[in-house]
Amino acid sequence: MPEVFRNDKDIAEVGDDWIARLKQAAAESPLRRSRLCLHRKNEDHVQEMVIALCKDVLFRPHRHMKKSESFHIIEGELYVLIFDDNGEIIRTIHMGPPGSGRMFCYRLSMSAWHAILPMSEYVIFHETTDGPFKPQGASQFAPWAPVEPEALRRFLEASLQNWLDAESALGSRFPKR
Repeated sequence: MPEVFRNDKDIAEVGDDWIARLKQAAAESPLRRSRLCLHRKNEDHVQEMVIALCKDVLFRPHRHMKKSESFHIIEGELYVLIFDDNGEIIRTIHMGPPGSGRMFCYRLSMSAWHAILPMSEYVIFHETTDGPFKPQGASQFAPWAPVEPEALRRFLEASLQNWLDAESALGSRFPKR
């Protein structure tokens, strides 16, 4: 089964059947992800995708030099991790679908180091970004982040835990509004 599906219709529709198909494709993919491209061509100025990730998928921290991106969560939960130039988290966004009590929409409109960390068996989201799609050179990978998958997972999870621990310590000193 392919991991990338392309829309060829004038009216693109996504329902439960597509979600099931994307989950199955992600589970069978060596990259542990799949996507349905709602745009027609890589040259389109707006790139829209419905993406399925398995919990064990990894993305190295990276930044886009002249692009924005937004996510709308459909199912599951993930963390968006935003880093400074030294590899320290400066912000996290815990995302889930509407009704979960988590953020369900996010947009990054600046060139910031970021990564995502899935927290549920599957995460399904709608992503919109600027086109055209360029597979090489559109993103820079963080020089301070590990490349090897096991080391990268340890780095991302430890970074998140350190952030959550610090946030919890601050929260215990300052009353919540």
